[in-house]
Amino acid sequence: MAISSITHNFVISNPNSVKHFIAAIDEADRDRTPKQTLPGHQLTNPQEILALMSKRKKQTLKY
Repeated sequence: MAISSITHNFVISNPNSVKHFIAAIDEADRDRTPKQTLPGHQLTNPQEILALMSKRKKQTLKY
């Protein structure tokens, strides 16, 4: 869990509650979902970008 996602301050005075809170944070850190890889590639060539956008423009004009 990213620290920046914690938007509130917590005051925990009971030692058992502190242990439970820390355990919950540790468990959330261990339980990360893997990054999903998507098929495709990044276009950097201006001619490729123009060709793709012209295809898209032609497809949207049909509707």
